[in-house]
Amino acid sequence: MTRGKIKLEYIANDAERKASFKKRKKGLLNKAHELCTLCGVQACAIIYSSYEPEPTVWPSELDAQHVISRFRALPEMEQTQRMFNQESYTDQRIRKSQEQAQKLQRENKIKDIEILMHQCMAGLLNLQNVPPNYTTEMGRLADQRKQDILARMEELQRIGVVNPQMEGNQVMNFPLVNPGSEVGFGWGNVPYGFDNTDHPGPSFSIPPGNTNAGSSSNPPENDAPWTQL
Repeated sequence: MTRGKIKLEYIANDAERKASFKKRKKGLLNKAHELCTLCGVQACAIIYSSYEPEPTVWPSELDAQHVISRFRALPEMEQTQRMFNQESYTDQRIRKSQEQAQKLQRENKIKDIEILMHQCMAGLLNLQNVPPNYTTEMGRLADQRKQDILARMEELQRIGVVNPQMEGNQVMNFPLVNPGSEVGFGWGNVPYGFDNTDHPGPSFSIPPGNTNAGSSSNPPENDAPWTQL
């Protein structure tokens, strides 16, 4: 059974705080001993507390003085290179939290844009009702997805999974979304002629009433758009 996560905060109860101090001091010194033994490094620990009249020095006062003297002999730049105090540690945690929050905001925005794109493609939302800044982002996202598809196809062709059929067959050209423009999704240069029996790819739904939609082996004439939003 896994132990629950401990909330890091000051222990108000005196008895519990004293018991936790003794337990964690012993664990800290054990870890220092393991570090020195397993990794062959020199370390020392000096622990002050209100529960003991004298500070605890590990492994001994002489060894601790030797380690401290070696540390002070280093250039100041090397001494402070990886040194942390409460302020610098808190600043580092704040920066990491801010970076994580910004990453989540970007991911959520991309998900919102993808939902809007799917709604527009399904005819559930008119593009004119979408804010201009979102239409611009939709265009950027569509272009990025196109680049991802191109890179993936090049990788598959390189390892021999996909073989190009003939010169001139290219990946579908998705139109970029411009503010105030209507979006139509046509065949463009869709690479037809691929045998999807062994390597099934994405399927495309044909709008009702479109008798000239064609298929992967019989493309439509005049590149007629599927849907006009």
